[in-house]
Amino acid sequence: MPETPACDASATPISDIQGNDWRSPLEEQPATVRGVVTALEPGRGFYLEQAGDRWNGTVSRALFVADDGRLAGVRPGHDLQLSGVVEEAGAERDTMTTLAAVRASAVCAENRELPLTTVELPLDNRSREALEGMRLRIDDDLVVTDTYSLYRGAVTLSAGAALRIPTEDARPGAQASELGRRNRQQALAAQFPGPDVPPLPAGTALGSLTGVMGHDGRRQRLLAEQSLAVDVRLPERLPPAPAGSLRVVNSNLLNFFNGDGRGGGFPTERGAETPAEFRAQQARTAAAFAEIKPDLLAVQELENDGFDRHSAAATLRDLLGDATGARYAVIEPATPRIGEDVITVGLFYRPDRLRPVGPAQVLTAAEFRGISRQPLAQVFETVADGERFLVVVNHLKSKGSCPDEGPDRAQGDGQGCWNPSRTAAVRAQLPWLQGLAADAATDRILIVGDMNAWRLEDPIRAFRAAGLIDVVEARQGLPLHSYRYFGQGGTLDYAFASPALAEHVRDARNWHINADWPRNMDLPQPWLRMSDHDPVIVDLDFRHSSSSD
Repeated sequence: MPETPACDASATPISDIQGNDWRSPLEEQPATVRGVVTALEPGRGFYLEQAGDRWNGTVSRALFVADDGRLAGVRPGHDLQLSGVVEEAGAERDTMTTLAAVRASAVCAENRELPLTTVELPLDNRSREALEGMRLRIDDDLVVTDTYSLYRGAVTLSAGAALRIPTEDARPGAQASELGRRNRQQALAAQFPGPDVPPLPAGTALGSLTGVMGHDGRRQRLLAEQSLAVDVRLPERLPPAPAGSLRVVNSNLLNFFNGDGRGGGFPTERGAETPAEFRAQQARTAAAFAEIKPDLLAVQELENDGFDRHSAAATLRDLLGDATGARYAVIEPATPRIGEDVITVGLFYRPDRLRPVGPAQVLTAAEFRGISRQPLAQVFETVADGERFLVVVNHLKSKGSCPDEGPDRAQGDGQGCWNPSRTAAVRAQLPWLQGLAADAATDRILIVGDMNAWRLEDPIRAFRAAGLIDVVEARQGLPLHSYRYFGQGGTLDYAFASPALAEHVRDARNWHINADWPRNMDLPQPWLRMSDHDPVIVDLDFRHSSSSD
């Protein structure tokens, strides 16, 4: 047991131990401190804050006390005098000033009022360092912006609105970098207590928040005092396609892998780990498409194992039929597989609504070998009236696995790595599509897919420079999003139409059933979180054109 020091013994102010730099000036030295316990972290320790003078805005008045279990009975409101050794705990670049190896402790008073400092976002790194360990009221209209770890009670908040990807709203370069800096200052990681955390979507408003600016060994996090008690708001239900229209849908499936197609072959290379996990994925996917009811479905992240009855493509085709009550067929090119990647793109359609015209085409140019997935194109005619159009589905190179050298390395402009390769893939397919459309005697072209590029980045600008129209933007306006990356919303999934086809777009939207919603949680509808990308939905009506509306 620790010794019991006298409460009137001399103590070093906690603010002196913190100092005004990133690490304590008294690191690895013995110290005696006195303060009020503000929060407990069972199994780790507790937070102690210096009472008295108000925070001066530059130096923290609190620290963490590491407890190996010897300081039993400590609770918030205890006024403690402690002797131990000053340490910096956590990652090298973001540490928490800590009193460890406590050898003496005394409870000098109980039920003391807990210190409280009111602050507002944004907060830069220096300000956050000066607040570490302190009990705070974040006096903002806080909004959930990142739900990735909500199932563990961890969430990222921001002030006023959910954060957005810098290059979604600003051109790459200095302006995007400035937005990125502001985002970092606006974001606040928080941990909520209790096992019953509701499955809140991004964008949920929480108001102000009180807690201690703690640390989990990697980064700061606000240890919220109140539990999450907010009503879960569902997205609007998707309206049915207008009578006489054709519903075209693009959907990233988040690695739809069916093992060997016979119930075995798990874990798969990129998808489900077990048959039960795949059944759960199928159930979510079926529920979503039962709501959407596509006439033509373009997909990404489909297992690239061909088209026989055991393939992932066949499994998805049958799932679509069971979910919607309609019959579906899959477009099969002349090759056994589309490209050499483990995932591929695909096209599925209702034969009672559409018929293919001519063979499917796959672009195998150098820009699609080992980089972006090879695009799949097909000309269709409507069964009802023979209206013809060309559809191509894309999945451009992601921003991951960055090279250290060469033009595809990250340039620091906000576009990430592989940007030249994504842009080259767009430019390579445009003349190919023009040729396919001309051969089919149509000027109606629809380009859909996961482009792995945000709205103002070079690949998307290349589509627009070619005269193509982002039909979701044209119909819904801005801002838009279809994906969330580290709590920042932006658009990766698109539908671009030639002017001749854009005239027949009756409606176009991103249906927010995936990107905003947390993983690993029981959600209030079975069609939520079937993927991490939101589906893009385009309703075409060849009986009318926008020019005649």
